[in-house]
Amino acid sequence: MGNRSASRSEPGWIERRGDVWFPIALATVVLVSRVLCRGPVYFADGPGMIGNIVAKIYVIQPPGYWLFMRIAGLFSDPAAAIRGMNFLFSIAGVVVFYYTARVFTGAWNAFVGALAYSTVFYVWFSGEIHSTYASQILFPVATFYALLRYDRDHSKWMLGAAALLFSLGAGLRPSDGAFVAPMVVYYTLTRMPRRARLPFLLLIAALCLGWVAPTILAYPKYGGGIVGAGIYMEEIVSAKSIFAGVNLYTLANSARYAIPLVVAFWPVVAVAVVQGFRNRSDWRVKLMLLWIGPGSLFFVLILITDPTYLNFLSAAILLLAVSAPRRMLVTALWNAILFLAIRPIPVHNFAVDVVNSYITPYTRFGIEHQWWSSLSRIERSGK
Repeated sequence: MGNRSASRSEPGWIERRGDVWFPIALATVVLVSRVLCRGPVYFADGPGMIGNIVAKIYVIQPPGYWLFMRIAGLFSDPAAAIRGMNFLFSIAGVVVFYYTARVFTGAWNAFVGALAYSTVFYVWFSGEIHSTYASQILFPVATFYALLRYDRDHSKWMLGAAALLFSLGAGLRPSDGAFVAPMVVYYTLTRMPRRARLPFLLLIAALCLGWVAPTILAYPKYGGGIVGAGIYMEEIVSAKSIFAGVNLYTLANSARYAIPLVVAFWPVVAVAVVQGFRNRSDWRVKLMLLWIGPGSLFFVLILITDPTYLNFLSAAILLLAVSAPRRMLVTALWNAILFLAIRPIPVHNFAVDVVNSYITPYTRFGIEHQWWSSLSRIERSGK
């Protein structure tokens, strides 16, 4: 899946000045698109997060998101701070994706792949709303890129960067940190020199302690405290996951995972699967499969409520298919049209209800109109 040449038309590391224009163009496109599509404070997590920041509680429901909220609390206007953070995560994530893709393909393919990444409808949505999801547009792919760079250069600085990026991403969304951890651990045990393994893992542990400890200390200020958090997690496993039995809810949970992925990636998913299978002996592909797999199993078996949960693995899917620029271009155009143009469909049948529930709320319309729907809500209302 690529070599180390510096040519603009071949895979390799960025070493030519001309390559800087693609990242600049990507950053500009992402910034302008996010600014133009911004909306009011989103009704889901936004008000609770901002209220608890103002109250200096800095946690909400498990896993708390203390680091994210504490950073936003450094500013006088936490709503503007969250918006700015999510714009930054979106821009940086797309640019880092481009540099990562250049390891596997030429500059044009990487540019089109990064453009597709920026337009994935739920990725775009995440960058617009007041929540933590957008952080995972950046930190998983940045951690992966840092590991690739360390494998090439064996630089202690790059090793430290990988530890820092993983720990920050995990702090901003702890659940997604757990999903990315298998990739990091696998690389540590299989590619890293033995003398570097323990210091690397200890550095991660120390950095993560910097947000784990304040999260635990903050929870007594939040309703229910640690006991409430335990009850919350027990309810998910005992009542909402497939371990509680196969029923309509658990089938709907699987659909909430599969449908957004198919809708977002249908032009490239076959390429990603073929490339993943064909190059499965490549350690970089193994990392990407570990990046995708554990989180996907959790979502299917335990819980997923919104497509935005899929942010952390989306870059890996596109990286597996980044050598197919025409399909990537279709993916970019399709998702942009979907995000900008879709509206609730005023017809009542199962297929339309699925689209209105699992796709339409996560678009520009959903942001502008604070619009949300679900299959159960439609069923109860009869329309």
